[in-house]
Amino acid sequence: MMLLSCLLSFVTAASAQTPAGALTRIGAAAAVKGAVLARAPGAAVGRVLSSGKPVFLNDHVTTDAAGRLQVMLLDETVFTIGPNSDLVLDEFVYDPATGSGQVAARVTQGVFRFVTGKVARKDPSKMKINLPVGTIGIRGTIAGGQVSPGGSTVILFGPGALNNAGENPGSVSVGNAGGSVVINTPGFGTTVLAGQTPGAVVEMGQQAAQILGSLGEAPQPGGAGGAGGPDAGAGGGQSASQSAGQDTAAGGALASTSGDILSLANAANTTQQVAAQTGSAIADGLSTWDQVRSVETGVGYYSMVGDYTCSGGMGCGAGTTVPGGLSASIDVDFGARTLSNGHIALTGLINDSNTQATTDSFATLTGNAVFGKSINFGPDTGTAGGDFSKTTLSFMNRGGVAAQDLKVDLQYINTTSGTTTATGSATGSFTPTSTECSTGCLVY
Repeated sequence: MMLLSCLLSFVTAASAQTPAGALTRIGAAAAVKGAVLARAPGAAVGRVLSSGKPVFLNDHVTTDAAGRLQVMLLDETVFTIGPNSDLVLDEFVYDPATGSGQVAARVTQGVFRFVTGKVARKDPSKMKINLPVGTIGIRGTIAGGQVSPGGSTVILFGPGALNNAGENPGSVSVGNAGGSVVINTPGFGTTVLAGQTPGAVVEMGQQAAQILGSLGEAPQPGGAGGAGGPDAGAGGGQSASQSAGQDTAAGGALASTSGDILSLANAANTTQQVAAQTGSAIADGLSTWDQVRSVETGVGYYSMVGDYTCSGGMGCGAGTTVPGGLSASIDVDFGARTLSNGHIALTGLINDSNTQATTDSFATLTGNAVFGKSINFGPDTGTAGGDFSKTTLSFMNRGGVAAQDLKVDLQYINTTSGTTTATGSATGSFTPTSTECSTGCLVY
């Protein structure tokens, strides 16, 4: 970490303003294993990350079943994520002259570990890690955990209160609307279940070893909450190296031994903005057309399948649900700002469909990104006696990414009575059909 600090000292704030529309580099990837993708703000297709490649503000980083990496920020904060993990870098503000700033990130899936950098060392309250079930407040430390659909586990890895490496004792607070707990002993942690307050702080040596193993970091004998052994100390299974704070010095060891520290320094030296870097994540929920247009490249499609429920009439008994009977799809070219090949269909008790008649542009549309027959869908092609005139499709932001999903909200109208015969909804994610997608791309 000393080498990193020295190299980063050459990065200046001479170019403190990012050109309009430019991405803001905040660090670099290191120790990359397996398939790792990063989707920058406004990008429809993720880019493949390899060691030394830049990481940008608001990047949405994901790994596959064999993937892991470290993300090293310019203030020396280090995030490590393991297989099947998901990290969003929401905020980074850093003044290298004073060490002050702000760091915020979200872990929404998988295993993770972080080592605090200069921002948190100067003011721990300026770094936050958000989880689906709560928030980790930092007090200068090394911590990690695992995020699963049902809840999250957070474990403190160090340094201990008796360290002799000049480090403040590490601790984290884990809280949500229901309450909070403080973890101040390495190897101990808490589990927070969805919709519940954080659980009691308990020894988690086995979980710590599993997390470090998933991250490619071998736990030391008796360390990080281990059950004891020759290195175990009095601090609840804490090893001598942890008590001494040596784990802090080793925070970037995996990256350093791979030679990626030099790549990070080179990337930092070409950074367009260092002194003041910040941005706000795109809020989840309904997109605006401006947000959709912020996605500048990418060609692909959305495909949605869901249920519909009958309101009565046209052979569809009130309250009857038809599983999988609603489907919709549409092609999108974000660069050309066009929608094409749109299709909505009902099958089962009602058999009817509607197909987009022309390729349509969203280059000048304003307001919320909601469309239907206003985007020139053609006449219904079935013989059921109803229509999709009030059915809408809406672009949805998710995970800080604009237009990540498309949602169809069905209102199928009986043209004779003018009443609603069926309702339902379905959501699908963007699927690229581009050479930028290295594996698993589908053709529409």
